[in-house]
Amino acid sequence: MLEGKIIKFYREFQGLKQKDLGDGICSSTHISKIERGLTEVSQETIDFLCKRLGIQLSAEIENYKEIEQLLKEWQDAIVKKLKSRVESIKSQLEGYNLLHMQDFYRLYTLILARYYLFVGEGRMANGLIGEMSAWTDTDMTPYEKNLLLHVTGVYHLSVKNNYVEALACLKEINLEHYPNQEYYYDLALTYHSLNSRVLAFFHANKALQYFTKIRSFSRIIESEMLMVIQLEQSEDHPTLSNEYHRLIDMTEDYGLDHQKAMLYHNVAYLYLRNAEYHKASQYYKKSMDAREKSHPNYLGSFEGYVNALTKEGKISKEKLLLLVEQGLSLSQASSATTFIHIFTMHYYYLSNQTEKYYEYLEKEAFPYFKEMGYMLLVEHYTVVLFDYYMGKNDMDKANSFAGPVINKFRRNNQFV
Repeated sequence: MLEGKIIKFYREFQGLKQKDLGDGICSSTHISKIERGLTEVSQETIDFLCKRLGIQLSAEIENYKEIEQLLKEWQDAIVKKLKSRVESIKSQLEGYNLLHMQDFYRLYTLILARYYLFVGEGRMANGLIGEMSAWTDTDMTPYEKNLLLHVTGVYHLSVKNNYVEALACLKEINLEHYPNQEYYYDLALTYHSLNSRVLAFFHANKALQYFTKIRSFSRIIESEMLMVIQLEQSEDHPTLSNEYHRLIDMTEDYGLDHQKAMLYHNVAYLYLRNAEYHKASQYYKKSMDAREKSHPNYLGSFEGYVNALTKEGKISKEKLLLLVEQGLSLSQASSATTFIHIFTMHYYYLSNQTEKYYEYLEKEAFPYFKEMGYMLLVEHYTVVLFDYYMGKNDMDKANSFAGPVINKFRRNNQFV
């Protein structure tokens, strides 16, 4: 009985014992049964109890229903990345005492963790995920169990950059109990981060269909962008560039600054891959300028900017080293281990400390990239280390790096 739950909540909220609430009205045993919905109770008794608690029951029942609806709308707004709507609903929810009822505790905590991930508060999300990890399956509904998997997967993906763990969480989600198909986008992004382009494209396309269905224009652009990225291995550079610029124009028309910054970064990478270093540096700079330095993606654009300028070769090493030191400082301040490694390698490279560069790469950076599942970096630096040891005529070392590459492309029973 909802009335009993509300009475119990406010009794505990006010620090009253059952005998205190029932004094002169009914026994503590009867209060216990009312709270658990185990007995019929007269309206007169309910009225007396509510008067003692100082609540209007009909209003509280409406509040209960409103919280249920607001929680659904809050999650929907987070999925659609409607920032002002997200903040507005959060403020509304925080105005309800009943939000702290056991009925709402788990779902609210889950969505709150998702909110912190949405606004880039990884530490706050981490605290809640740590708390939720103690929950058992019997504590949660099937929906809540899958939402926890989704939240944890997004945390590993966007905060920890641990793509292997992210994939393990996201693949465990059961869509029969979890209709939030935004999950396809996060799964696609994880596959992309693991350099699995076919699966990334497949799931990004599923995400695109879902975001089209719910008419989330910003997420449509993100999904299209992720699909375009998977095609970058093709040689059709002009078409891909045109696609990126088409999407950039759309973000400008609709004022989607976050998505525009992402597109600037990705078109910069396209130019970098095609040795158009000046254009690459320009678009990396645009991506940086569109974000705060504290934004999780700022460092990626900053590193790309330094890389493009280095490859272009028109900036002095002294100026480049100043940028590297700035990037390293930002990385350390945000505990961004990946970029600490990458900017450290930039430093050794620009300082002409070749031996230190390769020693650091092999002993520090490369093992970390492997541990975190950064397959694109692993494959790139496997070749770099192979070439390095071949150049030193150290065949044993070279072969130790060649083996994984050969095994990846080995196929059984393919030819006579």
